[in-house]
Amino acid sequence: MSEGAPRDPANASVRLARERRISYFMLFRLGMLALFTVLSGGLAIATEPGVQGRANWLVWGTLVVGYALTIAYARWLPRAKNLSAFAWTQTAIDIVLAAVGVHLSGGLDSGLLMLYPMAVLGAATMGGRRQTWAAAGACAAIFAALSTLEIAGALQPLTLAGEYRTMAPRESVLIIARTIAALVGVTLLSSYLAVQLQASVSQVGNLRALNEDIVRSLSSGLVTLDGADRIRYFNPAAREILGLDDAVVGRSIDSVLPGLPQGSARDRSPRVDVRHVLPDGRAIRVGLTRMPLRDATGNMVGHIINFQDVTQLHELGDRVRRNDRLAALGGMAASVAHEIRNPLAAISGSAELLATAGLGDEDKRLLAIIRRESGRLSDMVRDLLAFTRPRPPEPTRLDLTRSVRETTEAFAADPNNAGIELEFVGASDVEVEVDPVQLGQVLWNLMRNAAEAMNGRGVLRVVVQTEALVARISITDHGGGIPPDRIDSIFDPFFTTKDQGTGFGLAIVHRVVDENGGAIRVRSQLGVGSTFTIEFPRSLPKVDAESSGVLSIE
Repeated sequence: MSEGAPRDPANASVRLARERRISYFMLFRLGMLALFTVLSGGLAIATEPGVQGRANWLVWGTLVVGYALTIAYARWLPRAKNLSAFAWTQTAIDIVLAAVGVHLSGGLDSGLLMLYPMAVLGAATMGGRRQTWAAAGACAAIFAALSTLEIAGALQPLTLAGEYRTMAPRESVLIIARTIAALVGVTLLSSYLAVQLQASVSQVGNLRALNEDIVRSLSSGLVTLDGADRIRYFNPAAREILGLDDAVVGRSIDSVLPGLPQGSARDRSPRVDVRHVLPDGRAIRVGLTRMPLRDATGNMVGHIINFQDVTQLHELGDRVRRNDRLAALGGMAASVAHEIRNPLAAISGSAELLATAGLGDEDKRLLAIIRRESGRLSDMVRDLLAFTRPRPPEPTRLDLTRSVRETTEAFAADPNNAGIELEFVGASDVEVEVDPVQLGQVLWNLMRNAAEAMNGRGVLRVVVQTEALVARISITDHGGGIPPDRIDSIFDPFFTTKDQGTGFGLAIVHRVVDENGGAIRVRSQLGVGSTFTIEFPRSLPKVDAESSGVLSIE
């Protein structure tokens, strides 16, 4: 699909149809020239040498000119910018060739008088009603003028063989009247058919333009396939949703959109959802239906794939399911945490007292296990209470780049992160309204997870970017990545890939970001690393309430 000035599909269809009609008539002219060549050759062989030699040379010269002009204009037709002028030129050539052919073959006694009606028929085929009547008038005027000169004896036509035959006035008038009547009849019929043809072509062009407008305006993607499942066409929505370009035309659909249902069925396939990775690496969910493409006779000639981007619907469904799980979890966790907290405190206190007593090595080992697991259980209860009874956010207008930089500097200063090389890139003038304490909690949690994914060594990159209405924070590590079958569950409570994890860190991060009006997503590749991206709505700049002019009342 080329860029440039838009073309009217209806006009393009009309031009294509007219080019086809012109090419057909030019082919017909070539056939007539070939027929006349055979006839002229036969007459030249049958005629005695030396008889009407000048006429023979003129006939052969006219045929050569006719061939040359037809071939030249056939090559020019695809590049002709003005088809109307091109068609008028062709009609003028036909009229001249008709007049020359009649004059060289005996004038009124010629057997080629039907060339005049054929020139009118060609005008009707290549042009419209105006061109048809103009050609008929020109043919009638030329024929009448040459015939008058011939009858008056001022012009004597040539013949290919034999002597010129002088006609009686009555016979001449009869031939003229018959030829003019044929011209009028052909003109009336041709002009009527030309009008009907133009109306049909215009209607077909309008219908085609309407169909193209409908397909172009669809908000869902549409891809048509041939019988071998190769892409034949895709609409602008398909280009936008799947990130397609013109190079995919002719390629197999499996190489562009894998995971489709099989195309052997002749009925509409059930709707399926497939995961598709865009050229920029972003993954989306596509809901699609495959159905047979049939021609006017009902024969299946390919398939149609209709699809929509249902990524947001999947995200909304995941959020609803997560909220349902969290609601059920919250009611249970609040009571369970309190029931565990008191005995856990007693166990921890008793373990601390036992540590002061003289114990054997085996008892010390068992006591260390009790203290370690008690601490782990205490951390889990703390995270559980923080998750089920969160503090409501207190949003404040803040400079996002400055807040993120301060958190990254504090993280880099922690001795536990000595092996982490932290890179920070921040945009300027990025203001958002979020809870600064909760933002720091989110960033610290994500950076700690990134450092643990790299086993405490590697480059951690933090980037603050901005668009028209969105501020974006990206945290990228170069760890082992997250398996594709687990990436949809990493924000669920109790889900963890760590041996000692509680499974609440990312769940709390997701809840905090959501409650502050933001969104979080992750992109990961095994062996390469992961990128967590947080987005918050940008705060609009403050507008000073000052007068923009002077109010004058006279």
